[in-house]
Amino acid sequence: MSGLSRRQLLNYALPALPLAVPTVAVYILLPTYYVEEIGLPLLLTGLLLMLARLSDVFTDPLIGRWLDHATASQFKRTLAGGGLLCIPALILLIQPLSSAPAVSLLLGSMLLYLGWTLVQVPYISWLSHLSRDSHQRARAVSLREGLALLGLLLSACIPLLLVLGFSTQQMLWCMTLVTLIPGAVFLFRLLNHLPAPQPEPSLSPGKWQALRQNRPAMRLVSAWFINGMANGIPAVLFPLYVTSVLGLDASQRPLFILVYFLSACCALPLWLSLSQRYDKITLWQSAMTLALLAFIPAAWLGPGDTYLFILICILTGAALGADLALPHAIQAEVTDWDRFRFRRRQTSLLFAVWNAATKMALALAALVALGLLEVTGFSTDSVAPFAALGMIYALLPGVLKGVAVLILWRFPLRSYHHRAIMNRLKQREHWSAPDETSEPVVLGPAVTANRV
Repeated sequence: MSGLSRRQLLNYALPALPLAVPTVAVYILLPTYYVEEIGLPLLLTGLLLMLARLSDVFTDPLIGRWLDHATASQFKRTLAGGGLLCIPALILLIQPLSSAPAVSLLLGSMLLYLGWTLVQVPYISWLSHLSRDSHQRARAVSLREGLALLGLLLSACIPLLLVLGFSTQQMLWCMTLVTLIPGAVFLFRLLNHLPAPQPEPSLSPGKWQALRQNRPAMRLVSAWFINGMANGIPAVLFPLYVTSVLGLDASQRPLFILVYFLSACCALPLWLSLSQRYDKITLWQSAMTLALLAFIPAAWLGPGDTYLFILICILTGAALGADLALPHAIQAEVTDWDRFRFRRRQTSLLFAVWNAATKMALALAALVALGLLEVTGFSTDSVAPFAALGMIYALLPGVLKGVAVLILWRFPLRSYHHRAIMNRLKQREHWSAPDETSEPVVLGPAVTANRV
């Protein structure tokens, strides 16, 4: 499929909405829930979440490698099985065993992450098989991430039930129902109305050691990992920041989350439009720089600076729109380069490594953020503004964003390189040239496909 119809785009993108609904609960509210209401120590909570995420470091690449060899029916069954596995995991996390809440957090998180992997890896790797045109992929990614943002907005609205007198546990149950019911319907549409990816017999299967040969992929996933940590640290500390630094009531937390994700949702079409005229890597670097500059002042805010923090939420939310729209499309282009350069199929493996890096970044962010906070002597019982919390919340992510921007400096695979690679892949398919990998595609001054 080169030109995707609206129906095809919707069938592909709709599952992203319910899949995004638990995000605020899992990444933002759940750690605070276990600290404030269940009574787990800060460091233990961060350590358990880190251990749960470590399991993904092993399972994600294994699942990705399996999918590169799977038939269409196996591909679909993997995705459906992951959705079913998430159900008991969510129940265990929301209703932890009273005698062993730490065990419930660890096992529930591990089950949830495994189920999420079984859904997400085939789902995001499906993108490369929808179309080989970069703009069509950007359309699909933007619609997918736009619907994911709507899911995040819904996720941000559901905690407002706390204002109406719902308990945190009741609110989490509502969030679970909003996830599972539409999720079952939209996944059914995806699995039954779009052809699943098929392994290409003309390509050799990828090998573990071959991942290191794809240097653009390694640089890209490194930048994504660092940027994920930069996003994850403030996500974990956000609830504590609002109450302990800004001095606001806990019921006002969802309002800031709503502003942040609404800004990202509004900015998403702008980033898509700009990606048709400018290079995606350059745009992503610009967005991370915007987030860096806008977020650092949050380190010096205090009680009474609510409106300044709203402005920060708007600017950093707009930058988040680029994080959602651009890197996934760039990753799909990198998989095309790998297929062209080495004549092998490891699209799902590359996306699985990407997915594992995402989860590992968020887990490490939780451990670093909560661990550093405990070292400083922070206590949730304190009513005074806590300066160290503001510094960890804003300055550390700013430094990490800067590192991610530098990693992408002079990135060797640009949009015009990808167009040249796709032209050569089409020639290879139509003419079955015997040894095209020996003929370099010009990627820029003194850079070829054989040298990236």
